[in-house]
Amino acid sequence: MRVLEAEAKVVDLPLAEPFSISTTTWESATNVFVSVRYGDVVGIGEASPDDRAGESPERVVEDLNGLDLSGLEGPFDLEGIARLLPAGSARCALDIAFHDLAAKVAGISVSELLGLRTRGLPVTSVTVPIAGIDDMVERARGLADHPILKMKVGFDGDVGVVAAIRDVFGGRLTVDANEGWSSNEAKDRLRALEQYEIELCEQPIERGNFDALREVTESTSIPVYADEDARTSEEVGRLSGVVDGVNLKLRKCGGIRETVRAAAVARGVGLGVMLGCDLESGVAATAQARVSVLVDHADLDGPLLLARDPWPGVSYDRGVMTLPPGPGLGVKDSTG
Repeated sequence: MRVLEAEAKVVDLPLAEPFSISTTTWESATNVFVSVRYGDVVGIGEASPDDRAGESPERVVEDLNGLDLSGLEGPFDLEGIARLLPAGSARCALDIAFHDLAAKVAGISVSELLGLRTRGLPVTSVTVPIAGIDDMVERARGLADHPILKMKVGFDGDVGVVAAIRDVFGGRLTVDANEGWSSNEAKDRLRALEQYEIELCEQPIERGNFDALREVTESTSIPVYADEDARTSEEVGRLSGVVDGVNLKLRKCGGIRETVRAAAVARGVGLGVMLGCDLESGVAATAQARVSVLVDHADLDGPLLLARDPWPGVSYDRGVMTLPPGPGLGVKDSTG
């Protein structure tokens, strides 16, 4: 009789260069990978634990390795995973692994498993992290052939840096404050940014204050998207009338299953939908790319920020994503 067995581990993923946002800087990503075995078939999942949500890689590994999977009805019990873990990194990694496993057992891709095989993928933005103005402008100049950039803001002088980047980049441009502005700062800076054709702004102020976030949204013509305030489908529903859209992430939602639900809820209440990423390998990025057909905007450049991707999957050509062939996620293991 075949049984389900899971094993999780922590893996450090060095970055090609330091990556800074308004609240922190990373030189490497410390992510959790989980493999789920069913007979001779193995599915793999990944998540990047968020310390600001009270997560740590060690605790996520402990939660995953301590799971009893005997209550699940085999590899296709994808809904049963939500009974084992709350939304967050541990459930996300396990959920991705089960989708990879189930699709492999069925001999199809995860896209086919989700009924999304024939639909096209959106282009992805590539991120310009916070750095010195010359470095940020030079990175934007080097990405001038990409259709869309995402610029990290939320620091003194950020409007001036946007203006400088606009001098060298004529494509679509989004900004992400990562909670870096006060409410008044957000209103002032978004008004100042309106002249630069900004497609949207993510999470301008600190999470948890919907009244202030609504005021910021109403103060500007730039569409405001919630990120840190948007996790599960239930939370997305509460953002109706507060923002113009939501940035969903598999890690926040708890995997593919809940992300698909959250996107449907967003559509139902009239919100735009973006799909974002963390600093991650091709495992999580490919899972997100396979869901990205459901959204308006994609920011799935995680593997492009690594020094080396040990599990390559989705490939990139100036923002155009191409899914790998084969069953499951289609990622390869280059760790050997």
